[in-house]
Amino acid sequence: MTRIAIPSLLLTILLALAFVLPFQGTRHLWGTDEGRYSAIAMEMLDSGNWLVPHRHPDFPHYAKPPLTYWALASSMTVFGRNEWALRLPSALAFVLTIACVFTMGKRLMPERPWWPPLVCAGTAMLFLAANVVSTDPLLCSFETLGMTGFVLAWRGETERIAQRGVWIVGAGFGLAFLTKGPPGLIPLIPALWFWWRGRGDFRARPFQWKTLALWTLIALPWFVAVIVRDHAVLNYFLGYETYGRIFTDQADRHPQWYGPFFAYGPVALVGALPWTLVLAWDAFRRRGKARAHANDPSDRAALRFLLLWLLLPLVVFVFARSRLALYVLPLLVPFGMWAAQRLRDVQLTRTGKILFVLWLALLVGLKAWGGYADYGKDANALANAIRAQVHEPIREVVFVDETALYGVRVYLGTPVLRVNYGDSPNPAVDMTLTQALRQHRPQRLWLVHMHTVDRFENDVAHVGGHPRQVVSYAHYRGFVIDQAAATTH
Repeated sequence: MTRIAIPSLLLTILLALAFVLPFQGTRHLWGTDEGRYSAIAMEMLDSGNWLVPHRHPDFPHYAKPPLTYWALASSMTVFGRNEWALRLPSALAFVLTIACVFTMGKRLMPERPWWPPLVCAGTAMLFLAANVVSTDPLLCSFETLGMTGFVLAWRGETERIAQRGVWIVGAGFGLAFLTKGPPGLIPLIPALWFWWRGRGDFRARPFQWKTLALWTLIALPWFVAVIVRDHAVLNYFLGYETYGRIFTDQADRHPQWYGPFFAYGPVALVGALPWTLVLAWDAFRRRGKARAHANDPSDRAALRFLLLWLLLPLVVFVFARSRLALYVLPLLVPFGMWAAQRLRDVQLTRTGKILFVLWLALLVGLKAWGGYADYGKDANALANAIRAQVHEPIREVVFVDETALYGVRVYLGTPVLRVNYGDSPNPAVDMTLTQALRQHRPQRLWLVHMHTVDRFENDVAHVGGHPRQVVSYAHYRGFVIDQAAATTH
């Protein structure tokens, strides 16, 4: 029988695809973030406007650059408007991340290049995040791509490979910037530091004119286009999205001094499993004995590089005032590779292999279970309740003083508006309730928290409307207004 040889990188990609693709579409859209990204991508498809993201036809949404929305809209164009298509970009981002880790592993751990991608693929949060509609899996993959180019410039086998790495640095960080703006450049802090301290060890300079040229070509045209179109966008980018998130609590995402423990503690305790436990077991097993490669200069340099990549960005995220667990998702890549370096001498026994396979099966099982979990912010469940209880046309869904489940846009096909009772500095709030009532738009469904129904009814009555309840689901109460608000108020 003829043996078919499959290139190692291609085999890595195929295995990663087989691991990540099952059950991608089992779970409905949860929470506000998954729904918002999906709704913006659908608005791009419906309007044909791929330049300016809109969360509602009347309201642009500049909180993130457009690459994630472009990926989601493209996937839905090919595979239909469903959860599987919406999660495919995150799954492909996972595959790119693992492929990049394999490429770096060949240079940092050439005797076991398969080990770092295996460790990273089995890291709980890296895998499960591939089942989330978000910018962060894509950001993780593009930052990893940029750092892969850095490693190739450092340890590429030939001058040609090293120079190819220089281009990859520009491409990776250009895509990262087009995914999330300035946060996508944070890994450049440790990269620049490491290169500056060890310039003589690099086969090619990773930061050249062509790096900047390619980065500029990828990263900046969209920003220039929207700023020229609306000069106020520049103040928003530099003010709220950059200065505000770093130095103020405007975003209200764990800004307190203890915020890092709430935001990033679970990542260390759960998201990095099973390797935190394995590393603790290995340290106990060795009990002070030196690792076999402890005196290898190449190994020490690799460990130093990975620790810088992990710890310096972590310091930035700790001191920034806006903190969410997924922000540190890209840092699980250097953590996983560092863990692989520390555990490079470990030989998996038969029991160890069985336990690892069971762990991978558990991760896949968690994805499958997510499709049946009872979660209070399931946009599909809310959409089904609206279909079942509302027996008249609905052209718009309005969330009143509530975090909007934008996934309703996907399941009902109607725009979603978010209003508050009073003025709000939050750019995610479209207008006040009074302003929305005075627009005199028929066939709106107003979703109100059951504890604020009286206030809503009083505000509607104040402008001449008569609310009629038509929906009751979880804590939501849904109303239509039979008599439109008087435009003279």
